Amino acid sequence: MNTCSQKQFKWKNRVRLGCWVILGALSAGMAGPALGREWISAEGASLEAEFVSSDGAEITLKRDSDGREFTIPLSRLSGGDQSWVEEAIAQTPAPPAERTPVTGQYAKRINGGWVLSRYGRLPYAIFGGAELDGSKRYPLLLALHDKSANNTNGVQVPGWAKVFAESENYAAHPCVIVVPLCYQPYGESGEGWSGGPPATATLRLVKDLAKDLVIVDPDRVYVVGHSMGGSGANYMVNEEPELFAAAISVAGCSVEPWRAFRKLPYQLFHAADDEIVDVKRSRAMAEKLKRSKVFKFTELKTGGHNIANQVFDGPALRDWLFEQSKQ
Repeated sequence: MNTCSQKQFKWKNRVRLGCWVILGALSAGMAGPALGREWISAEGASLEAEFVSSDGAEITLKRDSDGREFTIPLSRLSGGDQSWVEEAIAQTPAPPAERTPVTGQYAKRINGGWVLSRYGRLPYAIFGGAELDGSKRYPLLLALHDKSANNTNGVQVPGWAKVFAESENYAAHPCVIVVPLCYQPYGESGEGWSGGPPATATLRLVKDLAKDLVIVDPDRVYVVGHSMGGSGANYMVNEEPELFAAAISVAGCSVEPWRAFRKLPYQLFHAADDEIVDVKRSRAMAEKLKRSKVFKFTELKTGGHNIANQVFDGPALRDWLFEQSKQ
């Protein structure tokens, strides 16, 4: 081990990546660009060098005069320099924990982007962050689009569903998002999510994901939808009441299967000036569920039919949704 000689040197503190400690932005007196600084040994000697690393017991330095690295006990530094190193170590972020890979037949679809796939005849898009950890459990969000003549997989992912995948929102609520396509002729019928092959296949897909994709928390499976998808959310819950932990319908609902919602956390949104789906349907559902302690109906004065972006863009609603669990 090399030791400091008694020669007089001047040090510049040029912080860089080290083997044990990574110095980033430091607080107060050490924040911002590195400034010239003289380090003093316990014996009073000084040296011009670069800080390389420290494990708390020893410190590695790189001498400016010849570029040579050497390691000495931290105790050989002056009290002030020891305090500087200790503070730097304390402010260094812990290295990220090693992520356990996601496993299962759907694992390759969890890659940080929207992936298009098929489940039998059912086209669907799925999103899962690349940072999802195979050792943890995350909610599964089923998003149902509105009436559409579209038959191209990927086009069915509406802007309001993408809100959940936006970086800031996703960081707050990581999850797996699946958006099936109600293929033709069912999608343009306006009743495609309320029975028929696409609806049946979607329920099977959700159950398959919850079973095979081990990162999915079966107690936090949610269904949300707009217009035809809002009615579809009612249908899905009525068909599989034990599958879902919460539901949200926007500008569309089916009044008949209301009994399945008496104990399910459920929010319903509709604008009074909706000229496509009459708000009376939502008011009727609200009347049926008026005694429920976990149901909430929000009637907007204006907004028309396309209020989904406005509704799902609200962080409070997303916070509420991801708080729901069957446990």
